[in-house]
Amino acid sequence: MTSPLKPFLTSRPPIKLLPTDFGDKPVHRMHFNECPFPPSPAVTQAIAEAAHRLNHYPDAVWTDLTKAIADHWNWPRDRIVCTNGSDELLLMVGALVLGPGDEAVAPGPCFPGYPRSAAGQGATLIQVPVRPDGGIDIDATLAAITPRTKLVFVTTPMNPTGTLMQADDFARLTQGIPDHALLVLDEAYYEFGRHAGGGDHLPALQSRRGPWIVLRTFSKAYALAGLRLGYALCGSEEVRNAIDQVRVGFNVSRLSQAGAMAALSDPDHTAMILDSNKRERDRLTEALTALGCKVLPSATNFIAADLGRTGLPVVQALREEADIWIQAINYPGFETFIRISVAGSADTDALLAVLPDILRRPV
Repeated sequence: MTSPLKPFLTSRPPIKLLPTDFGDKPVHRMHFNECPFPPSPAVTQAIAEAAHRLNHYPDAVWTDLTKAIADHWNWPRDRIVCTNGSDELLLMVGALVLGPGDEAVAPGPCFPGYPRSAAGQGATLIQVPVRPDGGIDIDATLAAITPRTKLVFVTTPMNPTGTLMQADDFARLTQGIPDHALLVLDEAYYEFGRHAGGGDHLPALQSRRGPWIVLRTFSKAYALAGLRLGYALCGSEEVRNAIDQVRVGFNVSRLSQAGAMAALSDPDHTAMILDSNKRERDRLTEALTALGCKVLPSATNFIAADLGRTGLPVVQALREEADIWIQAINYPGFETFIRISVAGSADTDALLAVLPDILRRPV
């Protein structure tokens, strides 16, 4: 019997996901780049007030939320799309432009959502190795684009390296990507990048003739990872309308919409998160550097560090011996790197209490 499943999906190895909920077990969560603080009190209040209407479907076109986002970023409301996390957006852009025989270009290493976006449509993902400092290689990225390229992923600050792209580099990249490709700028860590001195890339994008979208999220700087809410700023109404053709209705819950609007209304809480993140990131960077690790410059809520030895055994030892969860960057050329989320001070204390001994062990 012939399977109705797409052969290019069933022939791939299964995706291994890390645990996300440890119940009552005291685990140091330094692997998902989550915010260590709870959301603003305004968020929990807004969610409580919205809960009594859970018998009704949420607003399918996110009327109030898109107005709040439009006002916050001074962006046209009719060019905003809200989704169930940025992951849904990534799948939708793949469905929008890719098919078998097409190509997508992305940095390597990269966020796992990019390969899934291409794989789901039977397209080929071309990964361009990043520079030694973790930044996107502009010339190599442009050279990788062919007539078959329909989608180009660009990330700043970069995940998993944390590197911030400079405005002139981004402008050169934007100008070099041909109009036949959809440019997706992933700014999941946008607020952290701006806090670290990064610029606004929207002006450069608006000079582009070809299609583009910017992805942002409420998961990181707004401490709303559990609500799963991402959004896109679209370069044109044409792109916005095209996304409507491939998205599901009622994709963002009533509670998520209420919580996100409340988060935007409390900039002081977001500023506290960003300031605290910088202090703890600097502390973690200094400590790892003192241990002999090479830490890449980070403008995010995580750091990437070269241990000088294979990273996976260190990751496993931390999990098994101390319930500290971090990630290894398992990509050619980065086998000795780990990625550590900037968490709370107690999490940093726990990591630094055991990591020196683990690093002293024979390889």
